[in-house]
Amino acid sequence: MKRYIYVIAIIGFALISCKREKRHADLTGIECDIKIERFDSLFWGLDTTRLAEEFAKLQAEHPNITPIYTENVVQFGHPDSAITHDTYKLFRSNKEVGKLYEDALKIYADVSDIEKDLTEAFRRAKYFLPQFPTPRVYCHVSGLNQSLIVDEEFISLSIDNYLGADYQLYKEIGIYKYQRPNMRREKVAPDYITAWLSSEFSNSLADNLLSDMIRYGKILYTVSVLLPKTPERVIMGYSEEQWDWVKKNEANMWNALIASKDLYTTSMMIKNQYIGDGPFTKPFTQESPGRAGTYIGWRIVENYMKHNPQISIQQLLQQPDAQMILNNSNYRP
Repeated sequence: MKRYIYVIAIIGFALISCKREKRHADLTGIECDIKIERFDSLFWGLDTTRLAEEFAKLQAEHPNITPIYTENVVQFGHPDSAITHDTYKLFRSNKEVGKLYEDALKIYADVSDIEKDLTEAFRRAKYFLPQFPTPRVYCHVSGLNQSLIVDEEFISLSIDNYLGADYQLYKEIGIYKYQRPNMRREKVAPDYITAWLSSEFSNSLADNLLSDMIRYGKILYTVSVLLPKTPERVIMGYSEEQWDWVKKNEANMWNALIASKDLYTTSMMIKNQYIGDGPFTKPFTQESPGRAGTYIGWRIVENYMKHNPQISIQQLLQQPDAQMILNNSNYRP
């Protein structure tokens, strides 16, 4: 039974935003209005003179996220614990933490644009994946720790991980230069949806590179269907230059992958070279962006769905056989 999942590093997921929908959704009569619940400001605004009552109220109103946040994200302890309350006071008095919270709350004072994107995504999810209930949506501040929390009933994103590529603290604490471009507002909605889908669908028949590429490819494809107005390079987490590079070099990458005989490797080290985050994809060239193997997986799934229009999104996500998807994709970059 799924309890909670920490998505430490969201898989960064292309065409212009006015492209045609890959899958048409008739949203007539489908109601959904996503409002992000601001656990970030609620937690930061607790009255330190009466913390026992404040934590009791917070837990009563938000019983699912509160203990997960206090015990596993900031690691203070159980919300009822006196140690948690004392730790919270120290937390609030820390200048660095205070600056991070204040900046996050200022930058994300208005989240209506994100709510609009999530509303569209979950309306489309109701059409394509009607058996999955829409979760409650929160945001929190983790102190640059867990990016997202996914539970059976809610999803929460750590907004302090999305303060902009040039945010000074990111540079000061040594976040890698290749990671910072994705720590921006445009990635918030895609990362919410990516984490939600990843928590619901993770099947495969064999834990080899192909199965991992297809697994991520299915998620990325579905995110692009649920957020049709979001450029695919943003979903992938690539700059325009990186996106142009993988499109131009897709055939070369595929040929190199086949020649390497790595497609069916089960070596975690080798697999991570293709799908793990990094400044480039090591088995290709240093000019390639990181996670280029994931990009190829997405393109295989794209071809599979294009050549098999009778396959629903739900059937795609529940299909565990990566080899079957490849065989029926007519993938010829």
